[in-house]
Amino acid sequence: MMEKLNKEKEFDNFQFWLMEMDDVLEDFMDKLPQNLRLDFSADSLLRLEEWILRHYSTVESLQKNKQMLDFLSRYVGETFRKRLGGKWEIELDHPEYVFYGLPQIKFEKVSPDCPLSVVLAAVDRKKGDYMLKILKNKEKRSSET
Repeated sequence: MMEKLNKEKEFDNFQFWLMEMDDVLEDFMDKLPQNLRLDFSADSLLRLEEWILRHYSTVESLQKNKQMLDFLSRYVGETFRKRLGGKWEIELDHPEYVFYGLPQIKFEKVSPDCPLSVVLAAVDRKKGDYMLKILKNKEKRSSET
């Protein structure tokens, strides 16, 4: 069972995390090769996933680089949010919730997603198009409802 978080402190941390989103993403994109063309498009997820898999062979290797994992989670989350609508949220009331204490995107018509888990699953599965498929499936389900 997950330890219960200090709700007030975690919410404040989350608000700060959101406030610095644009600056952190800009810094992140400046550090990566320009040929990745990170423009929040669906295709940019393919290019980024290819780059991730070249640089991180295991989930553990990526988890060790907390700053990179945060950057990647932000980028994937913002790409999903910009394409599907939705809003960044954090669940701090229900410790049993799968994304408890983690930033997630809540969408109007489809189930929420935690970009951090999407990035880690992409490394674990080593498909090369995992993140894009998640986005496309959500787009399809969103248009059906």
